[in-house]
Parts: sequence; structure tokens; C-alpha cells
Amino acid sequence: MQSTANRLIRISIGIALFFVLVMIFSAHDGNILPLFDSAAAAPLMQTPPEVQFTSASYSRNEGTNPNTATITVQLAGTMAASPATVEYIGVAGTATAGATNDYTIGGTGVLTFTTSPSTQTFTVTIVQDTVYEPDEFFTLVLRNPVNAVLGGINEATFTILNDDAAPTNTPTATSGAPPIYVDAYEPNNTLQEAYTTSSGTKLCSITLWPTGDLDYFRFVGKAGSYYIISTTDLEPGIDTALRVYNPQGTQIASNDDYEVGSRRSQVTITANSDGYYYARIENRDPSDPADKTYCFEVREIAPPTPTPSHTPPPLGSDDALCEFNSTIQYACTIGLDRTYNFNFVPVFGSLQDTDIFRIWMKPGIEYTCETTIPEGSLADTNMIFLDQNGNDFQPNLGNDDKALGDLGSKLSYLSNYTGWLHVELGPVNVPPFEEADQYTYQLICTATTATATPTAVPTSAFVGGGGVPSVPTATPIVFPTFPPTPTPIDLSSFNTPLPPTPPLVQFQPLPTSTPLSGGARTSTINVTIYYDQNENFMPELTEGIMDTAVSLYANSSGELVAFGYTNEAGMIRFDSISVVGAVRVVVPFLNYTQIVTGDSANILVRIAPQPLPVGIP
Repeated sequence: MQSTANRLIRISIGIALFFVLVMIFSAHDGNILPLFDSAAAAPLMQTPPEVQFTSASYSRNEGTNPNTATITVQLAGTMAASPATVEYIGVAGTATAGATNDYTIGGTGVLTFTTSPSTQTFTVTIVQDTVYEPDEFFTLVLRNPVNAVLGGINEATFTILNDDAAPTNTPTATSGAPPIYVDAYEPNNTLQEAYTTSSGTKLCSITLWPTGDLDYFRFVGKAGSYYIISTTDLEPGIDTALRVYNPQGTQIASNDDYEVGSRRSQVTITANSDGYYYARIENRDPSDPADKTYCFEVREIAPPTPTPSHTPPPLGSDDALCEFNSTIQYACTIGLDRTYNFNFVPVFGSLQDTDIFRIWMKPGIEYTCETTIPEGSLADTNMIFLDQNGNDFQPNLGNDDKALGDLGSKLSYLSNYTGWLHVELGPVNVPPFEEADQYTYQLICTATTATATPTAVPTSAFVGGGGVPSVPTATPIVFPTFPPTPTPIDLSSFNTPLPPTPPLVQFQPLPTSTPLSGGARTSTINVTIYYDQNENFMPELTEGIMDTAVSLYANSSGELVAFGYTNEAGMIRFDSISVVGAVRVVVPFLNYTQIVTGDSANILVRIAPQPLPVGIP
């Protein structure tokens, strides 16, 4: 009886569970309710806080006392990590930074937030003067947020309002033609009011009246085209200073006096994108500008054309074919036994031109590169050799002057691998932009078959796991060439007394020498990798390249000290990296390397937009 009762109880419980399951099944539209909902249990991804300006525009009268403005930046949202930081910079427009120009920005350039919501501030100081001039502007930009993202107001326009009285130049009656005060192209006193002209059109009878008047002109530039922009036919009392801006409003060239004894201005630019380019002209002469005129002209010129290899090309004509070549990624490929002509004229608004070239090597061949300074040139070259990855050789290979009184450079390298040899050249003294075209040099690289070094005979053979003797292979030894003439070194016998110590050669890698190892220090390094889709040379939130590997090495020992991948904004931050000496930052995917010697660094790796190959829609 008891067993029968137990069976009945179990049957009743089973029937009850069946009906419960049926009810659950029906209540969820035929879908069986899972016992554990992993989606519901997964933690929600927390949205990082937003950092932005509290206003998209600021203004301040030039003569206001005090002449400072406080800029407020706010952080809003829930913080997942602390602290949150963001950088702030100023980007020149018609107003330029500097204690002798229009404005200065105070602080360290980095704002730190420990709580949210909260605000931080920095100051902008307006440089006061008494010169009558139109309103000017510049842009404040937030970038490189850490533990936060940029909000909608990450750029703000700051306008400097002129409050100086206009000069009271009174026209005086003269015989003949009436005097000229205001020209036919006014008003063109701001970037927004720029008078539109075209290549090949010469505008004349232009005035810079009243005192402090600025003239803006604009023209359409085509990517890859070359333009000469100049002021001509200056009457006495006019001393022009010229600035040129690209379509993004960034200054890319400037000139005051183009020729000795002349007050006219002239620059030559290469347009790197289609769009309007702007010219700004001011008068440096303090005298009354009434009835004094000048002309303005933009001319498009043909790019330099290659010259047959047997005829040396004109000085500087090869440079345009290689620029931009200031990084390993854009190194210019050159051939052997040909003399090239280059200069140190910077492009795209950069302050210094460093030229990097590459030649293809094979083992057992000695490669020699030499620069010659032409007569009349002001250049003084400095040369270093880098391996196929753009890294220094050990020891470093570099040369400043190849002989006493000879400002050219010369280096040789006996190759022990098949691959690229990078040749980096830069000016010992960085030239002023307006004089850079006078810094020319010639480069030639040659190759000679090196005398084979006798193979060392091992005293004993090591038998490997397969039973086959394995003979060690001698590692090739690379010796730098000491100027002026390479001295052959005989390594056939290590028992022969060594020759006298050769003269000490000081190697000076460009752009700066790698510091020697010292005591351990702690570094913080931020790396941002972005695809510059809008070509404004600044990373945007949507331009970051995600999941790109970044490695940090101790430059002295080659030891890997840190490794990681960029986040969705293309950024990665390495905190409190302890290392002796310099740190080498490597982005293997992009073949990018940079040496960091300070306690902190913010590295921007820009990938320029490129046209798609033919056939890809």
C-alpha cells in the first residue's frame, strides 16, 4: 500500500509540473523561457562622460582691462574611471598666438576632472595694442580625451573685437588725378570678406589705407598644382608682409621682404587639396599710407619635369618629386649612381623639412651616400642611416661634416641583409621659411662589392638532434666609414694586433640624438591613430582606428616594456611606464617608430586619405 501511495504522489507531482511548464510555454508565445537569461544578466556597457565647452563662441574687446577671458570646460555623465583628462589648444585664424602677436593661452594645455559633473577652466589673454585693425578670430579645440569622450561643442570660436579708433587721414587737394585712399576691392578686411581673384589676374591700384588696413584675397587651388603668390609694383611707403592660408584656415607660408633692397613679398606653395586658398597682406611701413598703392598676383606654374639621367637636373628640381618625404612611411625611393638635387623647403605648413630616402640593398655590398653643397647654397647637411624598419643601427651611423670645412655629409654601410636602407637628411641649422629655398644640396648613393671576409673555421662542431654537425655562422660586422676615405679593415685573423684606434667620429642622428641610458624614470605616453578623412590634421571622434597594436620598447636594450591595442577612438594610454633612458614607440602595422625622451608624450599618428584603386567602387 505504501509503495502504491508513493507512486500516486510522484505521478501527481509530475502532472502538476507538466501543467506549469505548459502555462509558462503559452505565456511566452511558444518560446520556452530559459532558466538563465544570460543577456539579462550581462552588465550594461557604461557610456563614458562627455567633455565639452560651455559655449561655442567667445569674444573680448582688445583693450578691455583686464584683458583676459576665462574659458570653461564641463564634464557631464557617469565616470567609469578616474581621472578624466582632455587637451586644449588654440588654432590660428586671422589672429595668431604669441606675446607679440594677438593672444596667448595659459595653463599646461591639459584639464583634469576627478568627479562628474564638474568644470575646469583656463584663460586666454588678449595682447593689447593701439593699431586700428578689423576684428580677428582664432579657434579653441578640445582633443585627446582620456576616460571621456568629446561632446558636441568641442570647438569654439574666439573673436578679438577691435576698439581702436580709425586714423583721421584728411585728403588734400592735388593737381591732376585725385589721390587714391580706398581701393576698388574693399571691403576685404577679414578672411570672410576676402576678394576673389584667379590665377593669372594681376590686381593693381590697391591701397593699405587707413593705417592698419588688412587686405584679404582668395583663389581656387587645385590639388598638386604649384602657385606663386606675390605683391609687386610697391610705391614708396608700402612694405608688404604676406601670409597664405589653406582651405582649413591654417597658415602654410609667409614672407616679408622677398629680395634684398625690395619691400615686396612672394611665396611659392603646393596645393595639397582642392579649395579656396587665402592671402593676407599688411603694411609694415609706419608712414601715412594715403595715395600709396601696390599690385597683387597669383600665378599657377608647371611642376618641375624630370631631366634625362645623363644630364644633371637644375638645382632643387628633384625635391618636388619626393615631397612629402619627412617620415619613414613616405620615404622617397632613389636609385644608385645618380646625382639628385634637393632643398630644405618645408611643405604643408610644417616648420622644418627633413628628407628621408630609401635604397634597396643586398648582402655583401657596401653602400655609400654622400651630399655635396653647391656654390652659393647656405645648407649644412646632417645624415644618418636607418634600417629597413626605420630604426637606428647599433652603433648609430651618422655624419655631419665629412671633412674639416666641408659642410656635406658621407656615410657607408656594408649590408648584411636584403631590404631597404633609409637615408635621413636634415639641416644642421633650421632655415627661416622665407630663406629655405637657398638651402640646396646634391645627393648621390653608390654601391661597391665588398671584399669577402674569410670564413672562420670552428674548433669543434655541435651535433644537433638529427646527428648532423651544425657549424656556427659568423655574424657580419658592420664598420662605419670614417671620412674622408674608407680604410679597409682586415678581419682574417683575430690574433693579429689591432691597428691604432681610428679618429673619433661624432654621430648626430636627426632630428635629435637619442639620449644615453640613465637612471630609471616613469613615463606616461598617449598614442592616437586616426584616418584624417576631413584633412584638418586633427583627430576627430569618428576618425580613430580601433584595435591597432602599439608596443613600447626600452631604446637602449630593445626590451619590450608595454603592449596594447587602441580603443574605438583610436587611442591608447600607457601610464607609469618605468624604463631606463628613452622609450621607442612602435606601431608595427603602420611601420611607424618614434623615440620619446621626456616624462610624458602625446603622439598623433595621422593616416592621410588616399584615393581608392581603380575598380573599387
